[in-house]
This record gives sequence, structure tokens and C-alpha cells, in this order.
Amino acid sequence: MKCLPGIARQLVRQTPNYSEGQIYVLPLMMSVLPGIDSNDFEKIVVTLEVLDAILKLVPCVDCSSAVHTRNDLTETEKQVCLSTVQFEEFVIDFLNRIFQMISIRSTETSNAAVTNDSANEDDKFIKITEFLTGSLFSHKVRKFVASLVRAIVNANPREILKHLLPQTCEHIENIINNSRMTILTDYRGNIEFTWHLILFSELLRVRGDALLTYKQMIMSVFHRCIRVVHKDSYEAIAKAAKHLLKSLSDLYPINDRLSHEIMDESFVDLLPIRVSFLYHRFY
Repeated sequence: MKCLPGIARQLVRQTPNYSEGQIYVLPLMMSVLPGIDSNDFEKIVVTLEVLDAILKLVPCVDCSSAVHTRNDLTETEKQVCLSTVQFEEFVIDFLNRIFQMISIRSTETSNAAVTNDSANEDDKFIKITEFLTGSLFSHKVRKFVASLVRAIVNANPREILKHLLPQTCEHIENIINNSRMTILTDYRGNIEFTWHLILFSELLRVRGDALLTYKQMIMSVFHRCIRVVHKDSYEAIAKAAKHLLKSLSDLYPINDRLSHEIMDESFVDLLPIRVSFLYHRFY
């Protein structure tokens, strides 16, 4: 497993000497998923390194319909195109395993179920939102969940913020209102309040332009929470301020995808499996 990241590029690159490598990419990705095992942290790290190495090079696009619209495909390309229908299954299985691992390691979780049912994109966002805002995470798993939030929000900041940030801010406001402000002066803290502040902090680690829509909402949370005395809660709101300033002052690439091309569903002009490895420079 530890050797796989080093050979990922050679495995799936199409060359005259070896063009069959891409056939094995998805089966390989599916086969390493059991490595996300809450009982073996080292195995988790190695598994995520393997998936990271592959997914940096391969666009996750279901192009199985290309076999019906293009007549220039080789037999190998046809097999690869047909196999890409498994990408949705892979993503769902991957998220389920991550959520399950977090639930096992956490002492307090909600009853929100994570199933293997097929879902459209909005349903997946809703599932992620319910899991993150409807769960209470103990101290030992907060950092892990925060890392997950960071990865998700960087992948699609506008959509994730739309589904998560308003709910998170609303939860924070409701907790303060229901406690009649006493939660801000309680040194013992509140696990629900602290978690939502940590979530709020991670959601601010995105491109600054994606946050401008929520300016009033964000400032309201800062105005109400900046004087909190509980140590963990104060650290969370301080990190949120740091992340906000960094997001608003940094320069970001507008487009850092694998390809600058638009991968439409017809695949007449562009075939995703042919652009793998062609755009691995930073633009």
C-alpha cells in the first residue's frame, strides 16, 4: 500500500507501451476503501495517501455514455468508460466509511443515518449537512472532523457554504438565545456550542469572494461570541477570526481543476479519460 502513491501516475497514464493501466484504477480505488478502519490509524493514513495520489490525476466523471456517442474509442477506452459508472458508488462508500469512523470514535452522535442509497447531488449535500450540524463530537474526534470539513469546503466552497454556513450560524445564535447569554460567561463550556464554533471556524477557510454573500451573518456571530470565556470556545472563535482575515487577504487561483475544458455529458468534444495527466501543472 505504501508503494502505490509512487506508481499512481505510471499506472494510469496511457502510453504506447502500456495503455491498460486505467482499467485497474477504479477497482484499485474500491479495493483500498476497507483500509479506512477506525481500529488502525496508520492504515487510514496510507489509504488516504493512495486515494489522494490517484484523485489528483484522474477526473471523477461518469463517462460511460461515451461508448454510445463516440466511434473512435479503443477497446481499452471502452472498458475504462464503462467502469467510470462506479465513481458515484465509490464516493458514497468513501463518505459512508468516513462518517462511520467518526461516529465510532465519537462518544456522542446524533441518530442521523448514513445509508448507501443512491442520491442526487443535493441529497448528498443535505446528508453531509445533517451529519455535521446534527452531531455532537467529543474532543478527541473534533480535529479529525474539522479536517474533513476543510477538505469538503475547499472542494466546492459555494455549494457547501450555501448548505452549511447559514445553519451553523443559526445554531450558534439559537444556543446563545436559549441560554439567555449565560453560556458566554460559563467557564465549563457547552459541547454543542463549542462544536458549532469549530465548524464555523473551518467554514471560513475558503476563498474570500465566496464569503462576501454571508458578511452580515458572519459578523453577527463574531459580535455575539467574541467575549466567550470558555477556553475551547474562545480558541475556536479566535481561529475563525484568523481564517476570515486570511481568506479575505489571500490571492486564490480561480481555476485549479485537472482540466480547463468543460466536461459536458455528451463527451463529443472531450473525453475525460483522455485528459488524465495532461493538466497536472498549477495554473
